[in-house]
Amino acid sequence: MTNITFFKLDDLGEARDGKPIPERLVDGDPRFKTWDIETSPDGRVSAGVWEATPGAYRSIKGNTWEFCSILSGVSELTEDGKPAVRLQAGDTFVMKPGFEGTWRVIETTRKLWVAQD
Repeated sequence: MTNITFFKLDDLGEARDGKPIPERLVDGDPRFKTWDIETSPDGRVSAGVWEATPGAYRSIKGNTWEFCSILSGVSELTEDGKPAVRLQAGDTFVMKPGFEGTWRVIETTRKLWVAQD
């Protein structure tokens, strides 16, 4: 048993398919793929890779804290009441509990994420 988990980006295995829930859809028909890489024994912390196709939807974090690092693509993240921020490969950020805004995928975007509920 090891206490290290490696993200093998060239061999992620099977993804979970998803899409925004209808009441959060803003524009287009974005589709998601999520690769769950690791989850803590209590289920409160998880990490993985996420990919979304073009379109826009509401992002509401609730009590979730999420670290993100963009691997590829171009998106725009707009926190309610704030200016839009363009995201591309190499951009790294944290969405804190209470975040609400719009995630607009301009070019299919892939990110690494770590979330704590």
